[in-house]
Amino acid sequence: MDDEPADTGVGAPPAGGGLPATEPAQALPVAQPDTEQTADKVARDLEFTLFYSDQMPRLVAFLIVHGAHAVIAREVAQDAMTEAYRQWDRLDNPRAWIRTVASRTWWRRIEQTRAEDLSDDLDDQASTAAITELDEIENRHAFLTILRSLPPGQQQVMAWIYDGYQPTEIAAMLRIPPATVRSRLRDARAALRKAFGSDEETP
Repeated sequence: MDDEPADTGVGAPPAGGGLPATEPAQALPVAQPDTEQTADKVARDLEFTLFYSDQMPRLVAFLIVHGAHAVIAREVAQDAMTEAYRQWDRLDNPRAWIRTVASRTWWRRIEQTRAEDLSDDLDDQASTAAITELDEIENRHAFLTILRSLPPGQQQVMAWIYDGYQPTEIAAMLRIPPATVRSRLRDARAALRKAFGSDEETP
């Protein structure tokens, strides 16, 4: 009888020869961009860009009516717009919000620099392009120079009136009684009529 082959403990190779089959490698997951979030950001940025283009010149003029030098007005307006962008998703009334923030910033600045006259230095620091742009803003609003001669409280009320707000709205924004707003507005208009040499109602 033939001898049986010794058991070596090694299994027979698979039919057809070659190495034993292995499990296919698992592909690593690839992070996919959140298209919904990306679309929301694009829409948000577009909305703010349109708002900025429309409101930035108006906000600068608003601050000039407050008595701010044109270069300072642009700087304060830019700061307000930057903060508005950061909080854009939480703003219910961004048009009023930027004016409130810019107005408060301007008044704090007045308190800090009341004894200084910065106009000469600022004229030297402004770039030619900025001066041209800001001159155009001032030229479109002929009575701004006269408004600067008004007391600060009257300037403040006239700035809001000039931008289309009603006395009751202004009182809410400034947190002062409506009667105070109407009194300041009445005095400011009387001063402007006198300055313009006209008895007609001013804006």
